[in-house]
Order: sequence, then C-alpha cells, then structure tokens
Amino acid sequence: MVANQMGRGIRAVLSQSSGARKKCGIRGVGILLLIPAGLLVAAAPPQAEKTIETTATPRISISNTAGKVLVKGWSRLQVHVHYDSSSPQVAVDTEELPIPGGAVDKVHFTTYVVNHPAAGQTYTVDYTLQVPTGSSLEIHNPQGMVQIESVRGDTSVDSLGGDISVSDSAGHLSVRSVGGNIEVVRPSGRVEAYSINGSLHFVNPTSSRLHGTTTSGDIVYEGDFQAGGDYVLSDYSGNMNIICPPTASFELNAKTVRGKVDNSFPLVSHRSSDSLFSSGNSLFGTHSSGEATLELTSFSGTIHIRQK
Repeated sequence: MVANQMGRGIRAVLSQSSGARKKCGIRGVGILLLIPAGLLVAAAPPQAEKTIETTATPRISISNTAGKVLVKGWSRLQVHVHYDSSSPQVAVDTEELPIPGGAVDKVHFTTYVVNHPAAGQTYTVDYTLQVPTGSSLEIHNPQGMVQIESVRGDTSVDSLGGDISVSDSAGHLSVRSVGGNIEVVRPSGRVEAYSINGSLHFVNPTSSRLHGTTTSGDIVYEGDFQAGGDYVLSDYSGNMNIICPPTASFELNAKTVRGKVDNSFPLVSHRSSDSLFSSGNSLFGTHSSGEATLELTSFSGTIHIRQK
C-alpha cells in the first residue's frame, strides 16, 4: 500500500512537470509571435505600382530627391507608375486632379522622408512610368539620372548631378543640369539645354529653334538644320563639334576669344571682302543658300564645323 501511494505521488509530480513544459512551450510561441517580423527577417524596401486613368494630354510632375526616373510614352490613356525605394524611411505621395467626367488631367508624385536620415545618408526612389504620348512633364530630380522617350507635350527637367536623356520629343523641351550630361535625340520642338559642368549632345534634331549652353563641358551637334531655323550654341572652356551633311544650308557666325575655329565647309561672304575671316578665332559666312542661322561662341574652346 505504501508502494502504491508512492507510485501515485510520482505520477502526480510527473504530470505537473509535463503540464508546466506544455504551458512554457505555449508561452514561448506567444513570445515569438509578439516579436516584430522586421527583427526576424529584414524588412524589404517598399515597392508599389499604380495605374491611373487620364486624359490624352495629362500634366505629370515628379519631385524626387535622388534616384532614377524613367518615363516612356505609350498609346493608352493611362499613367502606370512603379516606384522602388531604397528604405522604408522614404515614401511617395500621389496627388490626382480629375476633370468633370472622371479622367485625371494632372498627376503629381512627391518623394518624402518619413524620418530624418542619419548624417551622410541619402535615400533614393527609382520611378518607372508609362504615360500617354501627349503628356506634359515637369521633373525635379536633384541626384539621379532622368530618361524620357516618346513624349510629345512640353517637358521640363532639372537636376543637380544627374545625366538627362530625352529622345523623340515634340513639345517645348527645357533641360537643366548643373553637373550632369545632357543628350537630346530627334527632337522636333523648341529645345533649350543648359549645364555648367556637363556636356551637351544633340542628335538628328528637326527642331527649328535650338539653344544649348555649358560652361566647362563639350558640345556635339550631329544633324542637319531646318530652313528658317535658329541654332545658338555656346560654351566657355569646352570644345564644340558641329557635324552636318554637305547639303546643309546655313549662315555661320562663329567666335572664340582664345580658342580656334576649324571649318571644313566652303563659305561665301555677303559682306565686305575682308569680313569672311576677321581673325583665326572667328568666322563669318554662308554655306549654300544660308537657310538657317548658326551662331557658335566660346571663350577658350575650339570650334569644329565638319561635314558628315
């Protein structure tokens, strides 16, 4: 009988111990579930995409801080945006302004920082957009490249250190970058391009008004000139290369203060006999019938005008 009582006591102790282990295990799981997921697996930087029904000619603006901005025109009356941020500490706000009838006529994307970054840390957001071809664009992207393709409305882009590339634009194009290079390919509308340290590259424009200025970068113009067109290019210390077909028709006014003018086109002067070559660093004259006006100025760079 004593043995039976001892056996019952031992089983009771073991039963309590087993229950304690079960309760402890449940509490352990509960504690584990209370741990934020970010402490178990690193939180992924936020990504998002959105499609917005728009008019055929919406006005789209992007105010970014750093990162890439890619915009391409398409035939749909929609804006499709995908953005990818480098940190959960940075986010994107979208503002839509519809017209009566429901379609959106104005869209504004703004990058903002949720919490102030640590000293020396920069958060980036990369944007990729498909927009109606008739869209107008206004893009501010201080630190990062901007690339735009096949957008026919007016476009304005400014950056501090990023390169800017625009192809197949039709509206008024205004691009500015302090330190980045600017490339404009096949524009048909008015073009204004400005940089301080970056280079300018114009490829096959059909624009009749084109102005380009840089301080220390080079300028390259490849293509023909439109009849009645006005082309003004200037730099301070960089070199300039104008490469156009032998059939180009232009009136040339090229000047450099300390550099040289190198020309391979036969020119005819319509002024006094000595006005064609005033000095080794300036050149005035007409090629063919002089249908376009070409004004080139530099302070210390060399100006080359060559046949393609």
